[in-house]
Amino acid sequence: MSSGGPTVVSAEAQRFAEMLRQAPRMAEMPLAQQRAAGEHAEDLSAEPEDVRYDTVSDAADAADAADGDAGVAGVWVQETGAAPTSTVLYLFGGGHVITSPASRHKFAGHLARALDARVLLLDYPLAPEHPYPQDVDAAVRAARWLLDRQGVPPERLVLVGESSGGGLVLETLLAAARAGLPRPGAAYLMSPWADLRCSAPSFAARRGVDLECSHESLSRMAGQYLDGHDPADPAASPVLAAPADAARAWPPLLVQVGSHEVLLDDALAVARLAALADVPVTLDVWPQMQHFFQLGVGVYPEAAAALARAGSWLEHQR
Repeated sequence: MSSGGPTVVSAEAQRFAEMLRQAPRMAEMPLAQQRAAGEHAEDLSAEPEDVRYDTVSDAADAADAADGDAGVAGVWVQETGAAPTSTVLYLFGGGHVITSPASRHKFAGHLARALDARVLLLDYPLAPEHPYPQDVDAAVRAARWLLDRQGVPPERLVLVGESSGGGLVLETLLAAARAGLPRPGAAYLMSPWADLRCSAPSFAARRGVDLECSHESLSRMAGQYLDGHDPADPAASPVLAAPADAARAWPPLLVQVGSHEVLLDDALAVARLAALADVPVTLDVWPQMQHFFQLGVGVYPEAAAALARAGSWLEHQR
């Protein structure tokens, strides 16, 4: 484990935390209001420079459609004029029930630049309308599409996700291994929510300092997502997977988390399982940072620093 950021928090991050402290918690709003607010997640972040966006809509062919394959939709994001060295499958977060590719356009651009990658910002189905495992199925389908139809070498494929998207990355890796897909080259997780039982000690220990998430809000989202499915199923809560299954499925991992998160223990549990599975893992705990703090590129310096650190880490995996 390493401490990822400086011990002195920037004045900009402190101001942003104070703004969060004064604002209503999006995670505690009714679902319709959550979804409306979630589309404004990037309002304050900086616009990435020299980034190109291209819509992806690869409908399933007749044979695949007959088997229930709905195809792949999303957005290709990459730096203009660049020759990317990796392809990223990016799974956005939002408690499995809110946000969309439109609410991660800027961040996907920053991600593409930091990781020197072409990014597929996947448009996948959300609960409660499309409960577990429909998002996992869509993500596995996208991974297969990248490998088989786009010709991405497995060692150049990187899965990235934040919050519930981080948990979804781990779910997808386990499901992809069960489906016989080759293991990708790396995975980058930001504040992963990977245990849907919501019972870790940090839910209480960080309750007073986490300004975005709570046990109550995440438990409600888990119920909407699971729709009666057992939260202790390792396929849905990947930190409960057997080490042997993680060893077969998980590539080298970078896990970043803020120390002021109720999901701190989820990140620690991911790193612990990876270690038990002999999967290379780097865990960065950023002092006093909030949930998915990397989103704030242009708002406070810690966000860009974390992405730069991820870029350096990924370069060493190639």
